[in-house]
Amino acid sequence: MRGQAVIHKRTSTVPYQIATRTSRPATEVLAQFDLERVPGMVVAERGAHYLVIRPVRRFRYGADMATGFAIAIVLALLILTAVTPVVLAALPVAVLPALPLLIDHRPDLALSAIEDEGETRVTAHGQASADLAEYLDRYLESLPPLAPAPPEPDGEDDGWADAEMTEDFFSE
Repeated sequence: MRGQAVIHKRTSTVPYQIATRTSRPATEVLAQFDLERVPGMVVAERGAHYLVIRPVRRFRYGADMATGFAIAIVLALLILTAVTPVVLAALPVAVLPALPLLIDHRPDLALSAIEDEGETRVTAHGQASADLAEYLDRYLESLPPLAPAPPEPDGEDDGWADAEMTEDFFSE
């Protein structure tokens, strides 16, 4: 690609929500989730029962830096009020460092797996890129399905169903 400009297109995201049940243990469901097959995505947070997946950040501008810049702006404006109190009218400018974070729509997605009475409930919810949604669909379809539970006996008979009916039973 020598001499050609590479255009980086912003990936569009779609709302993604799915829930399924499986017989595989929750720890295995989360451990076997291979995010390396989806380029540009990383596990941002890992818990005992969940993963938070988001794209790789190109630069480190987050809430901590935005808060620091906002505090610096507020302090500068408060110091400038010594010159003239009219500077306080510019105090809403301190919100400007937060705007990039409010506008940023990165595809964050949470995948959770919780065991409950021999079955594992797997849910995924959030914003996903097309590649991530496709991979999640294939991964969740590959999980072994939950075996149907045997029917439970009716508990209302109180033993009368096993009793034999004879003629002596109804006689006086």
